[in-house]
Amino acid sequence: MRFDEQVAVVTGAGAGLGRAYAIALAERGARLVIIDSGCGDSRCQTYSGAGLNKTARTLTELGADCLNFHIDVCDSQALREAIETVVARWGRIDIAINNAGIHAPVSFDTLSFDQWQRQLEVDLNGSFHLTKLVWPLMKRQNYGRIVMTAGASGLYGDMHETHYSASKMALVGLVNSLAKEGRDYNISVNTIVPQALTAMTEHHLSPLVKPLFSTSSVNATLLYLCSSHACSGQHLLAAAGSVSHGMFVEFQPLRIVEDDCKPEVIALRWDELYRAQPCHYHESGEEQVTAWARRSAAEHHVDIE
Repeated sequence: MRFDEQVAVVTGAGAGLGRAYAIALAERGARLVIIDSGCGDSRCQTYSGAGLNKTARTLTELGADCLNFHIDVCDSQALREAIETVVARWGRIDIAINNAGIHAPVSFDTLSFDQWQRQLEVDLNGSFHLTKLVWPLMKRQNYGRIVMTAGASGLYGDMHETHYSASKMALVGLVNSLAKEGRDYNISVNTIVPQALTAMTEHHLSPLVKPLFSTSSVNATLLYLCSSHACSGQHLLAAAGSVSHGMFVEFQPLRIVEDDCKPEVIALRWDELYRAQPCHYHESGEEQVTAWARRSAAEHHVDIE
């Protein structure tokens, strides 16, 4: 897979996976737009462009065309000006990787509204701002690849991760719907759920397993999602040499006659309800509603076909 003449925007490119993504794309011919605030941790008080400059130097050494912007993705106006500069120079944007994020675990008891808001501003609103800017460009050129960065804590939950989990899971919902709007314009929108050894994650991994978490499988998954072969509306988990596909499914419903449907009945039959096979996947919320209607209609001998 090559990305020659394509323009890729990577946020959070000053370190960690953002830097790895930018290098991987540059090695395959892409023109890079790298964006970073200079701080990948919400506890950071000083902002430095050293990481972004380091990434830019590496890309230049690889022979890649590169533009770099030392801005916060929460600053929608600065982001708009950066995108305008990119379009003025190259005329298009093919790939947008929303990688910028912050991470500072805190118990819900001590979580402040400012911390909650900052998490959503960076992870969720920052992804919204960039995507909103590139969306009309991608529609006009009838091509685009957008990647959101979710997290395992968002999918499954973890201790002291309520704000982080909420912001990451919100991106999953954004992808689910936005992918449908992009379908007619050849715009693929997907989520990557990565885990690799970076400055942000190293204190979460034991020394024994740290060597296993290289960026290889994460980079491979990211490059696939940026390519012309990419799926859309999907959520790929990548870490430690593993790539998998995740989705939300509904287990076999427990049918209860309306007059008998009481909370006590649900409590009594919980073991029967929990993970009842088989599983059903619904392509949309509308399809889920239709499934509910069909089940009930069949029991009441109502023809809705």
